[in-house]
Amino acid sequence: MKHSLKGKLILSYLAVALVTIAIVAMVTQFTSNQSLLDMFTDQQVAQLSESVSAYYTSNTSLDGFLEYYLNTQFSAPPQQSPDNFVQAPWRGTPRGIAGLVDASGRAILPSFEYAVGEIISAERLKEGEAVKVNGEVVAYILRDPVLKTDLKPEEQRYIQSTRLAIALAALVGMGTAVLLGVLLAGGINRPVQRLTEASAQMAQGELGKQLPITSQDELGQLTRSFNQMSADLARGDAERKRLTADITHDLSTPLQIISGYVEMLEDGEVQMTPERLGIIKTEIEHLRRLVGDLTTLSQAEAGGLDIQKSAIDPAQLLETVYATYQPIAARQGVELMLEKPAQALCMVEVDEGRMLQVLKNLVENALRYTPAGGNIRLQADQDEKVRLIVADNGAGIEAEDLPYIFERFYQADKARSANRGKMGLGLAICKALTAAQGAEIEARSTGKDQGTTIVVSIACGGCAES
Repeated sequence: MKHSLKGKLILSYLAVALVTIAIVAMVTQFTSNQSLLDMFTDQQVAQLSESVSAYYTSNTSLDGFLEYYLNTQFSAPPQQSPDNFVQAPWRGTPRGIAGLVDASGRAILPSFEYAVGEIISAERLKEGEAVKVNGEVVAYILRDPVLKTDLKPEEQRYIQSTRLAIALAALVGMGTAVLLGVLLAGGINRPVQRLTEASAQMAQGELGKQLPITSQDELGQLTRSFNQMSADLARGDAERKRLTADITHDLSTPLQIISGYVEMLEDGEVQMTPERLGIIKTEIEHLRRLVGDLTTLSQAEAGGLDIQKSAIDPAQLLETVYATYQPIAARQGVELMLEKPAQALCMVEVDEGRMLQVLKNLVENALRYTPAGGNIRLQADQDEKVRLIVADNGAGIEAEDLPYIFERFYQADKARSANRGKMGLGLAICKALTAAQGAEIEARSTGKDQGTTIVVSIACGGCAES
């Protein structure tokens, strides 16, 4: 039989309450009975002590005390002789009292341990309660280790009323436990139920579901994690849909151009010319690059790239990139500057080709978003690590976009018309390639039109010659 979480919690609370109440009831009953017996025994010991003191004061000895005590303390004296009494103590014997022993150690009152007249050891006398008259010890009262439990009617009524009170308290405790169990279980079960329902809705495709956080405990943390997961899944789904549209657009456009020219050539509508051949080659190269970027990114993220590390001078990497892109930057009216470090930098262990690919992607991205009249700086410095820096004074990046610019297919500039064929893979590839080489990459920007700085940090592997 299946039980709900709420039912299990209520049963757990009830079981704990029942066990606790049972233990408390048993302990309470035992201690109350024991306390009652101790109280009666203490009363009897006090009465016996008063009788001994009075008898000794009057008679200057305890001879004949047994007959005196029985005749004065009980309304119906026994019909047995003292000898028979010693052998079989009658029911009226004070409960809990082992007997009375005089100063010499001779038993005066009978007990379950000793007969009248028997000599008691000194060790046993040390356990007794001394009875003094005028500062002189005249007797010892020894408590019986076997306590009789036959109670008087009024004592039995007291015990019964105590047991009834314990039973009523147990019933009230059970009711309270059930009520608290229902309330506490409901408080725990409600957020769990909400999470269950929201998870089922997400399984049906309703992504982005957010739940209220009603506590700061583990359930609150679970809800917070669920909300984050839900938001991430919704954003991932939106990115996936956008990716599908982007890939479809970026692949279909060159395919349509190539297909159009092929059909026109087949129909004889146009003649092949170097210009038209150049257009077809450009679109094919565009397709090749798109597929290549996707392949590179997939291999990098899967750890399948062939990385061949060697000791490289980081300054030389920047010089190679500068020599490649300075003419391109000049044609766009952008000043590309190479700032050489003031001192020799440490050698770095990287794959030269892959690291050049990273730096080239960064420069191409900077050229794409830096207008004519702007500038791009290539820098390198070092403290604990070597830092390769590509900084521009172009479009910049908004604060809400900055955490996501290294994600696949993410474009801070949503206007695609200005950047046809750029699917937002460049920076994602840069991040994957740097990670594959044990390096790090980060982006900095203070906002729109404030420029962007990309920093690649690489661990030192030695010192380059100046």
